[in-house]
Amino acid sequence: MNKIFLWAAVCLLLCGCAGQKGPYGLDAGRIQADTEYLCNEIGARPTGTEKEREACGWLESRLEDMGFSAETNTLERIPFRGPFDLTSENLIARCNPGAEGPVICVMAHYDSVEGSPGARDNASSVAVLLEIARYLGPHRSSIKGEIRLLFLGSEENGYHGAAAYVESLSQEERARHLAAFNMENSAASPGPGAVLTCGTLGGIADGKYQEGNFLEPMPNLASQTLSQAYVNCYKGNPLPVYHRGMSDHVIFHQAGIEAANISWRFLDKDGRITVPPEYHLPADVPETMDFTAGAVTGECVLDALHLLAGQ
Repeated sequence: MNKIFLWAAVCLLLCGCAGQKGPYGLDAGRIQADTEYLCNEIGARPTGTEKEREACGWLESRLEDMGFSAETNTLERIPFRGPFDLTSENLIARCNPGAEGPVICVMAHYDSVEGSPGARDNASSVAVLLEIARYLGPHRSSIKGEIRLLFLGSEENGYHGAAAYVESLSQEERARHLAAFNMENSAASPGPGAVLTCGTLGGIADGKYQEGNFLEPMPNLASQTLSQAYVNCYKGNPLPVYHRGMSDHVIFHQAGIEAANISWRFLDKDGRITVPPEYHLPADVPETMDFTAGAVTGECVLDALHLLAGQ
C-alpha cells in the first residue's frame, strides 16, 4: 500500500466520520464517563490485583443494571489462574444465549499496565463494549445466533483471559464461532493522522485457515465485515488492514477462529502505523482523548454484527 494512498485514506476516514452520528445512536458522552470512572475512580488495574477485581465488579454491576444476570444465563463471571499463580477474571455477557446459529464475540480487556490508568489501553474499549451491551441487551430479535461480549482480564501479561476463554470451549462450541472482534485503543487522540484500522493474522482461504504476513496482510471475515460496516455507517473508504497481533485476537487466530483487532492508530508521513505516544504511560488519561472516535468504533462493530447475523 503506497504512502499517497495511505494518506488519502486517512483524510477520507477522518472526514467521513467527523461530526456524524452513526445509525445505532451510540453515546460518546457515556463512553467518556465510563472511561473516566475506570481511569480516575479505579485507576491502574494490573493483573491479579485488587484494582483489577474492583474493575470487574464494577463492570458486573453495570451489566446487571442493563438486564444481564447469572440467573438468566446472560452473565457469567469466571476466575482463572494466570502466570505467577495470579488470579484474574473474565466477565461474559450473552445476547440471545443458547440461540441456534453462529457465535460471534466482541471483546476488550479491562486490565492495564502497572502505573498507567490505561485510558486508551484499554478503558475506552471497555467503555465502548459497555455501550454495545446497552444497545444489544440480553436479547435482540434482529440478531440471529448468540453474541458474546467478553470483558477479559490479564491481557497485558500475555493474553491469558482470551486463552482461558478459548480453552474452555468444546470442539463443537469452537466450530460455532464465526468471527471475533477485538477492541483496543478504541478512542483516538485528537490530531492529524489518526486512522481507524484493522489488524489480522490470518483467515480462511480455499477452505482452510491460513496465516498472513507483513508483506501481504490477510483480510478475513472479521476485517472485511468491519470495513463494509464502516462504509455503510460513514460512507468512507474501507478500513486499512495490517498484519498485526499484540492483543487478545492472537489467541483466536491460534485457535483457527477468524478475528480482527479494530484500533485507532496514527500514520506518520513515512506511511508507518504507530501507537499513540501516551501508550502504556501515566500520561494515558481520558482528558487527552476524542470519544467521538469511540462511538465510531462501536457503530462499526454493531453494523458488522448485523451484517453477519442480522435477520
